[in-house]
Amino acid sequence: MKKIFCAAIILAIAYTINAQEVVTTYKATNTEFNSSQVPVTIKTNFETSYPTATTVTWMPMTSDWWYATYKSDNNRIVRVYYNTQPWYMMRGESFKASLPVLNTYVPDVVITNAINTYGNNLYSITRRVSNGNEEVYHVTLIKNGVSEITLMNAQGVVYTDLK
Repeated sequence: MKKIFCAAIILAIAYTINAQEVVTTYKATNTEFNSSQVPVTIKTNFETSYPTATTVTWMPMTSDWWYATYKSDNNRIVRVYYNTQPWYMMRGESFKASLPVLNTYVPDVVITNAINTYGNNLYSITRRVSNGNEEVYHVTLIKNGVSEITLMNAQGVVYTDLK
């Protein structure tokens, strides 16, 4: 009787492990996706919600998420995220993030140059003072899911020589 009970438990465990859903992820590359690959419901919802958006770039995040990136009128990067699960698609739910994240006061010239230099990879900008009392800005980039920090001076020029 113990052997039958143990065999049933082992079979149940094997079935449970085998029934796990395989998670599929997309590797982000520099490849831009054609808007025809975006689910029609999501694309239609975006176009009706943001009719003035031009130069929209679509990228998949995972097998369940897409995001659209465009520049707003005030020169900020805007990302709108959509879930592809049927429940969310029927309701047209999305959320929006405006980038870059500004952790301290940052002059417009630095923001504009960072956006023009790094584009969609730009995440945040933070002011700091270097050893020579010169203003330096930490510019955080996210490339293929990996965070990188570069430095810019107060004129928005990329720093190559930090004291």
